[in-house]
Amino acid sequence: MKQLTTKILLAVACVAMAVPIGAQQKDKTKPAATDKKQKPKPKPIPVYLGRSDMFEGRISKDVFDSLVKQGLTAKDSAGKIYTVTGFAFNYAERNLYEDSVGNPLLLTDYLSEYCFGDTLTPFLKANIPERSKAGDTVYFDQVMVKAPEGYAAHGRPMKFVITR
Repeated sequence: MKQLTTKILLAVACVAMAVPIGAQQKDKTKPAATDKKQKPKPKPIPVYLGRSDMFEGRISKDVFDSLVKQGLTAKDSAGKIYTVTGFAFNYAERNLYEDSVGNPLLLTDYLSEYCFGDTLTPFLKANIPERSKAGDTVYFDQVMVKAPEGYAAHGRPMKFVITR
């Protein structure tokens, strides 16, 4: 009988420890949500490929190869020039492969790298013009810029599809 009572007490203690104390009580120390208006998010700064005014769309291989070597530039509609401090370079390269029985497969290989400053890393700068071809897609994301006044801001992301 004593063993049964000990087992019951042990089971009750385990259940009591599993349920947190005051789990069903609401926290009354938090203030009620107010109807504060949130600040509007600032618009991203326009960013361009090279020293051109291209920021998206279809681009020929020759034009892309020459502009990507120049890096990125950023300026707003008032003409104020910003310094690009870094960006994520994402390259989607379309390639033709074969499956195990010889059927052609069109697959995409991805290359991603974060570049500090306004230009590609030396490795990418040397190799991307050799690898780029029609059908590939290039993304410039997470662009960070610095204003002449010293504050940091986000740059607008860019997407290009390379054509012939």
